[in-house]
Amino acid sequence: TLLMIAPDVQVYKEAVSNPIYPHFFVHQISVMDESAGLYHTLSYSMDIRYRTTSDPSTDLRLQKNLDEMSLLLLTNFNIIDFDGGKIRCSNKTTEKEDGVLHFFTTLKTMVRLEKKEKNIKQMKLEVKIDG
Repeated sequence: TLLMIAPDVQVYKEAVSNPIYPHFFVHQISVMDESAGLYHTLSYSMDIRYRTTSDPSTDLRLQKNLDEMSLLLLTNFNIIDFDGGKIRCSNKTTEKEDGVLHFFTTLKTMVRLEKKEKNIKQMKLEVKIDG
């Protein structure tokens, strides 16, 4: 979805020493699992950071650029098609801090886990006590 709405913006999942500007940095804050039998609802709390320049004090249009990207992120992160499944986005908010736009969202998806039989081997524990 990031590449769809901003194809010329680099996307990073890990910190890099010399990032290309503008860029997104995708940071997973937490994961929560709500189990119900074989089905699990996974909720990923995300912070997607958008930065347009290395020195925000030199960009005269910075606030306008951040506001435009904020609107794009809020309107395009609703339902995401992913590997044949759907991911729902909720709790969407944005904040601007020190020339960086923070887009917070929760991504929810349901997965079905296959039930596997466990083979449990019985083991004998032999204890020898001298005494």
